[in-house]
Amino acid sequence: MTHTETDETTTAEPTADSPAATEQVQQTDSELGRHLLTARGFHWIYGTGGDPYALTLRAESDDPVALARRIRESETPLWQSAAGAWVTGRHATAADVLADPRLSLRHADLPGLQRHVFSDAWSNPKLCHIIPLDRAFLHASGADHERWRRAAEPALGEAAADGRRKSAERVHQETADGLGASFDLMADYSRPVAVEAAATLLGVPDAQRDRFSRACLALGVALDAALCPQPLVVTRRLVEAIEDVRDLVGGLVTARQAEPGDDLLGTVLRAGSPADALAVGVLTAAAGVEITAGLINNAVEALLAHPRQWALLGEDAELAAGAVEETLRYAPPVRLESRIAAEDLTLAGQDVPADAQVVVHVGAANRDPGVFLSPEHFDITRPVGQGHLALSGPHTSLFGAFARLQAETAVRTLRERHPRLAPADGVQRRMRSPVLGGVLRFTLTSST
Repeated sequence: MTHTETDETTTAEPTADSPAATEQVQQTDSELGRHLLTARGFHWIYGTGGDPYALTLRAESDDPVALARRIRESETPLWQSAAGAWVTGRHATAADVLADPRLSLRHADLPGLQRHVFSDAWSNPKLCHIIPLDRAFLHASGADHERWRRAAEPALGEAAADGRRKSAERVHQETADGLGASFDLMADYSRPVAVEAAATLLGVPDAQRDRFSRACLALGVALDAALCPQPLVVTRRLVEAIEDVRDLVGGLVTARQAEPGDDLLGTVLRAGSPADALAVGVLTAAAGVEITAGLINNAVEALLAHPRQWALLGEDAELAAGAVEETLRYAPPVRLESRIAAEDLTLAGQDVPADAQVVVHVGAANRDPGVFLSPEHFDITRPVGQGHLALSGPHTSLFGAFARLQAETAVRTLRERHPRLAPADGVQRRMRSPVLGGVLRFTLTSST
């Protein structure tokens, strides 16, 4: 297979307020489609040899839990996939990778938008940035993410989450009370409450709520799209949504500059710049909403699949926090964390060259039997503090307290309002969703 794609990049790493950041290289449908199909083709080719990481990226009908186990049980803690990445599913190695400052979200020596030309994919495959997500700030540097975290802490940290608990409970209760005898968990509950919470956090006016919701829906594939090529129409919709939410949030930031407020954007503006506020706002829509909705779905799915755990939650509502932490371990909303080596490294005894991709399979590491007792068992009374690695990435950790609050409120509210909740059929998940395991449909019934 050959490919002569004509992608270009800008000459300087784009920042939120640089001229280079506004220059998106325009591709025709033919060029973009060929780019996506080439990457998809290599996933299939590498997967035919049985490579578990390539099969994970392919994200078709393969059992993701079985693939995660194969990744974890490889002969060496860190091994190189046929798809080019160095991969680990071992907890100790994964924790080291996630904490290593020499590993970042972007290529240090590749200026401009983080996309690749597949001209040498046979001998040097780079399948780590299928499409550029710099405009959504998902490929920003570690220093940028740390600055945004500090600026947003007063509005996104644990203390702020506790202060929003009562308002969250009101939204969840109203939404739960409006559900019928049969409903789709994602479309009718999880995403609506996540979008509403994010919109309130950002101070999105009522007149802009529908627009914000539509953008969040299209942005739901963003974390997957970086590693797994999406269909052309989905990719186009994603790129358009990124620009739309940048425009929407940019207008809100301008308004906060004229009239400061106590919402997330106002908080970041007091500690940082308008560019920082734009980044945090866009990340809220591009990552925060889908992570939160996914965590709610995964928690409810796991609880209903384990009736004794659902019953325990009914006996003690305080177990909601434990249910969410166990879900983060057992079925994390973000399964894969991808990093790029900024220099030559030695990790887990392996020499990893600069510019190489290193991937942590969080789902595999979170079921490492060397760390967790009975790791395949879902137990909401499991002692906390055992060190699951969910939401350990720069932009995923940013929304950790936010997602936990919404998920805890969700499982507690649904257990109280709909105690006889049951799946009507199996969960339908998006194809091409190796990172999120995104839910398309999860129909539940509620009997009185």
